[in-house]
Amino acid sequence: MNQIAPGWEIVSCRAKRPWHAIYMFLQMIVGNPDIVPAASSATWTVREAATGIVRKVTARSEQEAGEKIVSGNFDVD
Repeated sequence: MNQIAPGWEIVSCRAKRPWHAIYMFLQMIVGNPDIVPAASSATWTVREAATGIVRKVTARSEQEAGEKIVSGNFDVD
């Protein structure tokens, strides 16, 4: 499994609004990858390798999700 943050493995990732992926793809084609819809986000389900604890985190990128995990800013269940 891929690690998203030290000690945390990605279990799954689900887009909140999948149609935003089409918009983002079109922006990359026209050469403007910085424009990302504000509502575009995904929820990562992650597992702590040492304890097996499963948590969720919602973010606009995998990097942002990793930063939230490191800071302990998980979604409220």
